[in-house]
Amino acid sequence: MLLVVDCLKTGGAERQVVELAVALRRKGYEVAVACSVAGELSDVLREAGIPVHPLRSRLVKRRLSVAYAWRLRRLLRRERFDLVHAHIYASTAAAALATLGTGVPLVITEHTEATWQGRRARWISRWIYRQTKHIIAVSTPIERRLIERDGLSPDLITVIPNAVVPASEVRPDVQPALPIGPLVGVVARLKPEKGVANFLKAAARVSPLFPEAHFVIAGDGPLRQELADLAEDLGLKSRVHFLGFRSDASALMESMDVLVVPSLTEGSPLVILEAMAAGLPVVASAVGGIPDQIRHDKEGLLVPPDDTGALGEALLDLLRDHAHARRLGEAGRRRATSEFGHPTMVRRIEDVYRAALDLPATRCIASEEPELRTTR
Repeated sequence: MLLVVDCLKTGGAERQVVELAVALRRKGYEVAVACSVAGELSDVLREAGIPVHPLRSRLVKRRLSVAYAWRLRRLLRRERFDLVHAHIYASTAAAALATLGTGVPLVITEHTEATWQGRRARWISRWIYRQTKHIIAVSTPIERRLIERDGLSPDLITVIPNAVVPASEVRPDVQPALPIGPLVGVVARLKPEKGVANFLKAAARVSPLFPEAHFVIAGDGPLRQELADLAEDLGLKSRVHFLGFRSDASALMESMDVLVVPSLTEGSPLVILEAMAAGLPVVASAVGGIPDQIRHDKEGLLVPPDDTGALGEALLDLLRDHAHARRLGEAGRRRATSEFGHPTMVRRIEDVYRAALDLPATRCIASEEPELRTTR
């Protein structure tokens, strides 16, 4: 089978594709991954013996690229794939064009609510869905968007939440000199929709009441300097620590007391599942698929998006009440294990593949080499 994604740079959807490919390979499937451009995650695939096919010299994102689709179609002609599973708008569009008329079934995963789409992108999305055998939505709000906005039948959609591979043998990067005291952290790409500015504004509310607390931001992006300036303007320069991109973010969470996810829009963020698996209490915006992951005051605290007052109060709640924070963290750990295990996610995706290939639900297609393979 062929998995297709825009790029193999570090990101939530990209990690999901890579971890899915590795899990399928371990189960005996022949798997390849195609992308517009490669990235640091390519090494993970190659180490697992999975071929990587970068098809363009520059990233294709949020647009229909005929050149990307043409090269993907050439790959399909050169090697025989039984199924294509595409992720993210540009790659689902390219895959829909590339598989047109080939008889190769197309499955796509929708990772976001696609609030960025204008009229043309919505029209293209609806055309993509008509070429698709089945659609996986990573959250119930995405399923709702597909039904209500795009007019799809619920029978075409399966909700399969994201999952994370346990961080068992992750070696931390060289640790920065983190301060002693309560640590409240964000792990995110520094771009507007992640709401990190709101995290800083909430930190400014917390800071006078908890002078021993420090705030860490793991991640990089276009807003880094703007956020550093904001931290200084808020009088937080000595209390906020920008750590930059961290390949060991899940290990870094072990040093934190609370994880904050202040996003303005979201799909189904892996960072929340990583925090839950680590037993770390979470304060998050109630947007996208986040309420599917944590329930308010059961596994974490949910606040309205863009409400820095509510965010600050939630942080104060957990910093003041260690027992409450500990209960939420332990409940999150239990739920991460029982409901968001990676093997469960992979099995559910396999069921979608079976249906797309018109195979009986009880048949194990991993052992049926003629039914599902790649020829390289």
